[in-house]
Amino acid sequence: MLTLELLGALSLRDETRPVPVAAQQKRPLGLLAILGLAGGKGLSRDRIEAYLWPESSGARAQHALDQTVYAIRHALGSDVIVATGREVRLNPDQVRVDVWEFEQAIRARQWTVAVGHYKGPLLDGFHFADSHELESWIDTNRTRLRLEYQKGLECLANFAAEAGDHSQSVVWLRRLSNADPLSSGATKKLMLALAAAGDRAGAVKHARLYQELVRQELEMEPDSEIADLAAALSRPAASPHTPSVTPSVATSAPQGKERSRRDRTVLYALIALAMLISAGAIWGWLRTAPAKQVVRSMLAIDSTEAMAPSTPWSGRVAISPDGSRLAYIGGPRAQLLIRPRSQLHAIGVPGTEGAATPFFSPDGKHVGFLREHIVQIASVSGGPPITVSDSLTGVAGASWGPDNVIYADAVSLVRVEAKPGAAPRWFTTLDTAGREVHHSWPDVLPNGKGVLFTVGFSGRNGVKGGTSYAIAVADIPSGKHRLILDDAMYARYATPGYLLYVTTNRSLMVAPFDQNSMKIAGEPTALTEGMRLGLLGSADLAVSATGTLIYATGAGEGKQELVWVTRDGKEQAVDPDWAAFYMGSPTLSPDRKSVAEARAANVESPASIWIKRLDRGPSIKLTVDTKDNFMPAWTPDGKSVTFSSTPATGATDLWTQRADGGAPAVMQVHEKSNLYNARWSPDTKWLIFQTDVQSPGSGDILAIRPGIDTAPVPVVATRFSEISPALSPNGRWLAYVANETGEDEIYVVPFPNTGTGKWAISAGGGTEPVWSHRGSELFYRDASGNLVAIEVNTSPTFSLGRATVLFPAARFTSLRFNPQYAVSPDDRRFLMIRPLQTGTPDKLIVVENWFEELRTTWRN
Repeated sequence: MLTLELLGALSLRDETRPVPVAAQQKRPLGLLAILGLAGGKGLSRDRIEAYLWPESSGARAQHALDQTVYAIRHALGSDVIVATGREVRLNPDQVRVDVWEFEQAIRARQWTVAVGHYKGPLLDGFHFADSHELESWIDTNRTRLRLEYQKGLECLANFAAEAGDHSQSVVWLRRLSNADPLSSGATKKLMLALAAAGDRAGAVKHARLYQELVRQELEMEPDSEIADLAAALSRPAASPHTPSVTPSVATSAPQGKERSRRDRTVLYALIALAMLISAGAIWGWLRTAPAKQVVRSMLAIDSTEAMAPSTPWSGRVAISPDGSRLAYIGGPRAQLLIRPRSQLHAIGVPGTEGAATPFFSPDGKHVGFLREHIVQIASVSGGPPITVSDSLTGVAGASWGPDNVIYADAVSLVRVEAKPGAAPRWFTTLDTAGREVHHSWPDVLPNGKGVLFTVGFSGRNGVKGGTSYAIAVADIPSGKHRLILDDAMYARYATPGYLLYVTTNRSLMVAPFDQNSMKIAGEPTALTEGMRLGLLGSADLAVSATGTLIYATGAGEGKQELVWVTRDGKEQAVDPDWAAFYMGSPTLSPDRKSVAEARAANVESPASIWIKRLDRGPSIKLTVDTKDNFMPAWTPDGKSVTFSSTPATGATDLWTQRADGGAPAVMQVHEKSNLYNARWSPDTKWLIFQTDVQSPGSGDILAIRPGIDTAPVPVVATRFSEISPALSPNGRWLAYVANETGEDEIYVVPFPNTGTGKWAISAGGGTEPVWSHRGSELFYRDASGNLVAIEVNTSPTFSLGRATVLFPAARFTSLRFNPQYAVSPDDRRFLMIRPLQTGTPDKLIVVENWFEELRTTWRN
């Protein structure tokens, strides 16, 4: 039996097994939510389409609804959703909905049962983008249900007061006040109940809190009756001459005198006790506290919850500011796991499969994490993740500042408010004259004045054509930055005033740092060797504000290897002897006998294009090391490879070189904007590519006819991002990724006349489209990282068939901008990149009370 909870955070649970990830994505979960809210009668298809896809045409909305219903039935069972004619509803025999049970209890006047079902406002924290009609319907129901809940609380409070149980009445009225904290009526009732229970001081305190809240939130003076009631309750308690606000019996004068004597005796005793306590406190303040013991240990993690394999460009671990919780990426599906330090096991956060780079909010109540171009946050107490932003960002670091702004990697850094649907804004700017190529791994200083981050350079510090790194600090809010440490990456600020970082030789260093001047204040000292380090400076390093240090060491450097993966997810290495520190964009030759891919030997080496004979044949290095070369594409005759190339200075252009290395590379296309993702049409008449997402228009798909056109022509170019072009085998259809709905989705248009039609392929997120060789299927990754195959028919016109999730692919390399896999000639296997399993696993080291060690080191 499934349980759908709409009151409070949206949640879907199964009493017998984990809920499949496909059912926890935003669109399926949103459809289940509105069907649950609609009740037993359900909703018409027209109404659902208008609610969930308000900007789509009728045919596209209908297709999206069909896909979503199919995904839910495939994940949860065919009986969960019942469709009769044009009506769609949930099956009450398969799904329990808390709203249904709440309303049933209200109708039956079972108040205790009803308020027990109410966990919070309807769909709290869950938002439907760009659907004002739906949000209005939800708001109306949210208000209705809240009023019914408050009615139930009032009834329960009245019953308790009538029975003389004033303490229980206070309990119910506190919940009523929490549900509507700005209500003067609820405040008065709670004050009177507190007074009746003998807690006049509590009643007066609640009045003060209410008055302060009204002035702050509403910017107006609170109800004067609250002040009058508080003043009455502040007077001395019942005496022979003073009336009481609460029902009581006046005491006689002799009783009053006796009580007065007792009160004086107690008062004198309390004064004496207070003097003793004060003396003890002063002694405690003056006496030097003993140093806390520094304890080192290796964290044991259950094999089913083990950390995911390391990657060159994403993080895996974070610790809460108070040191009580550890967040990391792990388990068989690379999921966000949260482990209280007091517990032996972690708790998986639903809907986070394929996540990367966790980070905590300043108060430790939420954990953020990244996917390619997506920033999400989740409560540590449970509930589905909330999408903050779905554009621009990468996965190489994020940090949540005290101003409730998240700073994240996006080639340079961006800043985005930590709220649903926020738009990221550029924060730092690359100093291209200084050969800066990316900014990553931000860490916001606690005082909110600046952001530490890693700067990657091309051809700096004497490394010809290579990559080098430095630590910089950027001013908030201007974003202007300056370098503070060379040969350094992954900076983390430690509260007493120190800077942790990792060098390219994998040493963990610490240096005194003044966060007010944002300057290094002393000489660095090495703490340990053998840190786990990735290609773009990724490391497993975190420190809490309370002094707990966590870091990972590893024997390997996060190498990767090519593997064949079958349609049911079985893996087989291509050539175990051909691993590399970095691999990217594997592309099969037209004769299917060779693969071209980008490779890098170590953290300082530029990427180069290599050609390898499959499976275990010889290989050649095609390009020279004076440039970064990546994203290869074969010419249709298989004799040459076209790729993107970035010299030590200048823009990224498209170059073509003979695949046998028999001639130097020649420039194919040069533009002011950086160019990526070259794709040749089967007849070689067209070369298609995309512009940089940071360029005007946020990334467009262009094409040029070599020898005919003098400049590229727009193919798909709008105010949204259009990336990852893929031509069908017959050259008539172009698949690509666009974020016009607010999420990356796959679309197909005719080619070259792209304006004559358009079909939405994915629903709920999609990237990395690749055609099958027969042209009858289109493959892509969904938002959870699964590899999906959808049947297509391209003759005589374009139409869609069934979509099938083939296997979970989150553990294989993925990239929003460019497919990181290729398809075998028979369309039965996929050439993918996976982290290489090393003989010695990474070790996660925990140092308790590490600040004591720091103080001792610098005193000595």
